Amino acid sequence: MRRRPLLFVLLLFACAEQDPIAQVVTRVTDAAEERDAGGVMRHVSASFENRAEAETTLRRYFFGYKTFDLNVRNVETTVSGSEAFATFVVDMVGVPKQLGGMDQFLPRAATYRFDVTLAEEGGEWKITSARWERR
Repeated sequence: MRRRPLLFVLLLFACAEQDPIAQVVTRVTDAAEERDAGGVMRHVSASFENRAEAETTLRRYFFGYKTFDLNVRNVETTVSGSEAFATFVVDMVGVPKQLGGMDQFLPRAATYRFDVTLAEEGGEWKITSARWERR
């Protein structure tokens, strides 16, 4: 009897691993959790509007935290030819640095909903646009 639930969990895990868009979401959030702006930007298209500004914003934001953890949930993906879409929710819990009053401005916890568009570029999926809102 124990084999069935374990097999079911393994099958679900295998299916999730095969979704290339969900894999990009996982890689981006893993890099963000490590406060690695370059790691995040490796998954962002050169055509992303204000790409340099987005990277600078990420670096500033990451600098403001000693640590933070991200929990990604409700990931939904759709692929249509060479374009894909992902929506997901990110719960963030962090400890802002007590430097220059940053701890007074940066949230210790927040939830965001993301809508991301991706395009296939050179055999890889890259983020071409992203919108988010705090919930």
